[in-house]
Amino acid sequence: MRYTFGKHQRVKRASEFTLALKKGSCAADGVLVLFAIASSPDARARMGVTIPKRTGNAVVRNRWKRLIRESFRLQQQVLPTGYDFIVRPKKDAQPTWAEIRKSIPKLAAKAVKRMS
Repeated sequence: MRYTFGKHQRVKRASEFTLALKKGSCAADGVLVLFAIASSPDARARMGVTIPKRTGNAVVRNRWKRLIRESFRLQQQVLPTGYDFIVRPKKDAQPTWAEIRKSIPKLAAKAVKRMS
């Protein structure tokens, strides 16, 4: 398996973000909030990132995006397939790379478990 994060693995449409945020299952820890919603059962996991402006300036927001995308890219094979995930950082979190990396698969499993 190639460790890429291509266009087919991204949630891109505003309608998909809105649907996941309103009707999806939510899981959170001290670092991230993750929303999950079922997509087609045979599809790979897809991810979208939303970083509110209250998180910080553009440099801080872009760093969050890079860390979250990289974590997803490296761990996509352990995430449940057939789901779309939307990830948002907690307001005052200052996590390390290791905390983000541990958080995403744990929260994905938790959100999927709540759905079933």
